[in-house]
Amino acid sequence: MSSDHAHAGDHLGLGVSLGLTDLIQKATTTWRVDRFDEDQTAWAHDRFGLRSHRGLTVEEFAVFGIRPYQTTETVGNAVLQAGWARVLANLTAVPAATAVYDATHTRIGAGDGVTAVNATTDTDLSAAAGSTHRWFQLVSGAPTVGGTIPKTCAWAASFGTADGNFTWAEFGIDNGTASANTVTAPLLNRALSAQGTKASGQTWVATATLSFT
Repeated sequence: MSSDHAHAGDHLGLGVSLGLTDLIQKATTTWRVDRFDEDQTAWAHDRFGLRSHRGLTVEEFAVFGIRPYQTTETVGNAVLQAGWARVLANLTAVPAATAVYDATHTRIGAGDGVTAVNATTDTDLSAAAGSTHRWFQLVSGAPTVGGTIPKTCAWAASFGTADGNFTWAEFGIDNGTASANTVTAPLLNRALSAQGTKASGQTWVATATLSFT
């Protein structure tokens, strides 16, 4: 099996006024998609003895030596105004701190919308309503924090056989607690990237690595 690596988009630094003088924040996200086809997914589910075809992680596939048939990465995003507000609230408790982007409050969303990103006003993906156009998948575990400069935080979500079966054209991280097709505010960031179409039966694992400078 081979892996393709496609890189697109630009690092994007955004300054957003949130009531603090001269606040300038810079961040970008590397979006990685590891794809496992229907046969790979079915074989792994059978070996694990799973009755429901939940999304398996990259690490679970690796237990049986299964590698993705394709991997792509794209770099670039806009951290949204609502996302910065949540980050700063949890940093300063002004206003009162609320849910953080942890293992039980973070989802990676994919959609087929192609509307340009507006960091000031975007609060959702641009895809139409319904599971055939958009899906937010709860992450598989706690985020991985690492790096020196820039500091990074990475989340991974596994879209199982019945989830996210549409053309992937946009991404975002929201604050939801269960997989669903509607956004849970605030949407932290958003990016456009043409990733092809996920078919029923396949497993696609999306990993978002956010870097701060």
